[in-house]
Amino acid sequence: MKRILLTSIFTLVSLNILAESNEMEVHALDADKDGLISMTEAKADNTLSAIFTDLDINQDGFLSHLELGSNAEKKLTKTTI
Repeated sequence: MKRILLTSIFTLVSLNILAESNEMEVHALDADKDGLISMTEAKADNTLSAIFTDLDINQDGFLSHLELGSNAEKKLTKTTI
């Protein structure tokens, strides 16, 4: 009985975490709202397009919210100073 209860709780918590991760904010430059910034979308911001390749850690041609995180802030600060 305890095992079923614990499994149920774990499942509900997991589903809640998944639901929250799907509700992430969409970046203003993400024109197609797919959760990624393409090089074409990044061209709307001169600074971002200039450092796009440096931020694209996995070199897939898109910037994810993780790639746009604090690492982007550091690079933007270096670029603008």
